[in-house]
Amino acid sequence: MSKQGWGQGSGDQPPNQRAAKRRAVLEAGARLFNDQGYEQTSLEEIAAALSITKRTIYYYVDSKEDILFGCHQLGLEFLGETMQQAQDETLPVLDRVQLLIRGYCAWVSGDLGATIAMVREHSLSPERQAELRESKGRVDHQLRALIAQGIEEGVLRPCDPRLVTAAIFGALNWIPHWNRVASPVPQEEIAEQYLSLMMQGLMPDSQQA
Repeated sequence: MSKQGWGQGSGDQPPNQRAAKRRAVLEAGARLFNDQGYEQTSLEEIAAALSITKRTIYYYVDSKEDILFGCHQLGLEFLGETMQQAQDETLPVLDRVQLLIRGYCAWVSGDLGATIAMVREHSLSPERQAELRESKGRVDHQLRALIAQGIEEGVLRPCDPRLVTAAIFGALNWIPHWNRVASPVPQEEIAEQYLSLMMQGLMPDSQQA
């Protein structure tokens, strides 16, 4: 988007146009935060990435922290859609477990989702840290509940859902740390490989080849 396309103000812009420009600011911030670190990234660099001025950025965000928190919020919207799909009780519980893990892998592999794994929470205010932890806690508890249901139905081996969930998210959250390279592994391939390993570990011995 050219500098001219941004204009000098946002009050007279249609809401959808302003939202698109704010999203562009968030996405540019996410890329830079993930590539060079939150503390090392300036608003001037984010503006330069968009070919606009720092002053123009302030029409869409209040601060660098606002960009980071906006990245988290926007990313969690995508994850929320996956969580909603995984609540479909007409699907077998194993399908719901795999749907949630596959969706999380896609989310954390993108710039917006990766900020959760790449940027420390202490960069946010205490209030925003609490809101972020609450959001992250919801997906954690959803996977725990699905694993517990699978154990109850006998399609998953007895285990501690809390520990299994921690191991799964630990592996998934590490993806952007090693896969932000010149030739990254496609996230679909990562998801299939990870799911194969995870599900083999969760399946009862009687159901394994």
